[in-house]
Amino acid sequence: MVDLTNWLLHSSSASLPLSPPFLSLLSPLSPLLAVAADAIESATEAVTEVATEAENAPLVLAGVLVSLVVIYAAAKLGGELCARLNLPSVLGELLGGVVIGVSALHLLVFPDAAGEVHSLIINFLQTTAGLEPAAIASVFQSQSEVISVLSELGVIILLFEIGLESDLRELIRVGPQAAVVAVVG
Repeated sequence: MVDLTNWLLHSSSASLPLSPPFLSLLSPLSPLLAVAADAIESATEAVTEVATEAENAPLVLAGVLVSLVVIYAAAKLGGELCARLNLPSVLGELLGGVVIGVSALHLLVFPDAAGEVHSLIINFLQTTAGLEPAAIASVFQSQSEVISVLSELGVIILLFEIGLESDLRELIRVGPQAAVVAVVG
């Protein structure tokens, strides 16, 4: 906490009269002045934090783009491999997600409760951009939030596309079999 009375006594730039009667007027206000000084200090820290986040914005964008390229490449590679093996390409795309995710290569992971960074993409960004350790967590959190939102939008678009391609007559025809499978499942 900043003691503004001492600051006024020792400040050469203060243009206020520093006579003892003036300081006696300030003494009842010193708790309020201390609270105001704390508020100014916290506002300064918030502005510094926003400026740091603005500096890291290009790194967040780079991380998101690299993540999307890795996701797309893994999905296409897995889908193509499964198609050549006469398996559904969706299975290969799912396996590609497992390989690049938490289960195998740790290329694309989301923050855990401890806030530790175990993503190879973030480590790559750290080495190429020279990120400091304090900025890594911020970039990692922001990138994870963007990827999470994009994945939710992708699921919505996928379900909408499946709904557009669904044939109601075919759905009614296989409905009883699908209901049995759903109940047993």
